[in-house]
Amino acid sequence: MNIESRLQRRQTNILSRSHLVYRSLWPLIEEAIQNAIASCPNPISPLVLDVGCGERPYADLFQKTQYIGLNYSTVAASPDIVGDAQALPLKNDSFDIVFSTQVIEHVPEPKILVAEAFRVLKPGGIFVLTGPFYWPLHEEPYDFFRFTRYGFQHIVSSAGFNIIGIQGDAGAITQVAISLIEVMPRWLRILIPIINLITPWIQRMSINSKSTLNYIVIAKKP
Repeated sequence: MNIESRLQRRQTNILSRSHLVYRSLWPLIEEAIQNAIASCPNPISPLVLDVGCGERPYADLFQKTQYIGLNYSTVAASPDIVGDAQALPLKNDSFDIVFSTQVIEHVPEPKILVAEAFRVLKPGGIFVLTGPFYWPLHEEPYDFFRFTRYGFQHIVSSAGFNIIGIQGDAGAITQVAISLIEVMPRWLRILIPIINLITPWIQRMSINSKSTLNYIVIAKKP
């Protein structure tokens, strides 16, 4: 899966090896952001911190906010602030929303990232967090963790948040399809559009909720 291509814009098609990943993840991220803006302390013009913003692929969803992107470097990234997610160079109780997507697996101490999000949020502020349950190794060697629903529940609630919801973005059928595409030899990649087309249809018939690709967490600071 090409992380860099995803960071440029939210577009995919059935020819893409990562189509099923983003077809599942993007709508839930967009919905989570909409809900966060509507329910944060200042819904008219909220102050938003995007932790690990990269190329700011979701900035357009924050058009009616005061959006600040933070990243650990400017390499393949366009941050407003360069800083460490484990030591945010920002004041306590400053932000209405903290957003961090597909970053936590790259942080050596994920509990500290969550604690820092709690610290910089205002009371009543909303934390939107996503991370992988299944994903091939990427951005090596800075790929440290995968998370279950209960792992996210533990680290987020332990930081002091009230969890509003934790939702998987796909299901076991989709996970198997992505695994198959990932190991598929080049001469069989002609099958990728077929897999991308039929997988959502088969997934709808499955009641298995034990597996997913990613989790989306929404939590509130009391």
